[in-house]
Amino acid sequence: MHNERKVLLLSIGYGRGHHSAARSLAQELSMRGYGVKLEDPCAEARPQLFRLTQMFYRACVRRMPWIWGIAYTQIDQTDWSMMLRVPGIGGAMKELRKRLRADMPDLIVCTYPLYAYMLDQFAREGWLRAPYAVVVTDALQVNSAWVRSEAPLICMPDEQSCREVRRRFYIPGERLRATGFPVRSQFHPGMKSAVVGTSGEGLHVVYGAHASVRRVRDDVAGMLNEFPKMRLTLLAEDREQKIRRALGEDLSERVQFFGTADEDTSVVMNTAHLYIGKAGASTVFEAYCAETPVLVNYVLPGQEEGNLQLLMQDGAGTSVSGTSDLLRTMKRLLRNNGEGIRQMRDAMRRAQRAGGAAATADALIERFFSPSIS
Repeated sequence: MHNERKVLLLSIGYGRGHHSAARSLAQELSMRGYGVKLEDPCAEARPQLFRLTQMFYRACVRRMPWIWGIAYTQIDQTDWSMMLRVPGIGGAMKELRKRLRADMPDLIVCTYPLYAYMLDQFAREGWLRAPYAVVVTDALQVNSAWVRSEAPLICMPDEQSCREVRRRFYIPGERLRATGFPVRSQFHPGMKSAVVGTSGEGLHVVYGAHASVRRVRDDVAGMLNEFPKMRLTLLAEDREQKIRRALGEDLSERVQFFGTADEDTSVVMNTAHLYIGKAGASTVFEAYCAETPVLVNYVLPGQEEGNLQLLMQDGAGTSVSGTSDLLRTMKRLLRNNGEGIRQMRDAMRRAQRAGGAAATADALIERFFSPSIS
């Protein structure tokens, strides 16, 4: 057991990716006997302000993705060390400073880049002794904010992202490790039933309702009409009632609504033959672990384009541009008893993108803890 070694994970509640990676890594390190804490200093220091920024982020994701695309580009060109002077962020720094001095962790891991710049400042002040690392939660098109801190280790989701970061930023090789995206062990291929019919017999689809309510309604109605015998699970987040009203009683009765908490989605993803939805990093890598091919119907500009690119390069997923394209793609995949789905599952297995949590933990232990203790 390694209970004398304490690891502090710093995350933030924007989207699912940051918390999902942190929780997955926390699970892995805890299973190895390390003492783990997960904190969100931004939410804890200024909860009302943080909720406002969360609302803005969700509004961009659901209604104004083009605004987020502009913001993402601006973030890529910003010196994040200068952001520490922003009043709201100063409160989070004060909260984090207090937590660090109270808990005195042996290692700090950031799944959101802003915290690494705070730790840079604490190290310059001379009192921070614990080493720290960054776990990147975007693939291929990696924002510069992730890699411009002074963190001695940066864990990347894939080898291609490592090469691209080295090319763009000339970061020494010893600071970069391709470990994969941390995914909890609950996500695995499971026992998926054989797909046997073009009308959807045996087919289980998980649909992430991230797009507009109108788009969700059109997609759901189209799928249920075209594949009347399919099983459809809809991840509605906080919009279940709104989507139920849009679908109407007849359609909503044919849909299984499901929450999006990390502890729940593995239950449906492990048995699903297809995931349809947004190209968020956590969802994409969970799909890889569950060997569930992905049809991307929504991409957040900049931040998620690399995730879609990775899926398409591997042959593990593709994009669909509207309801008609979605239905055509599903028909093609269902031919010959679901041959297209089986081929995409085989491609996911060949890509070997599962196991990110264990590989990330290995990299952290190897770098920061002595072999005799690890």
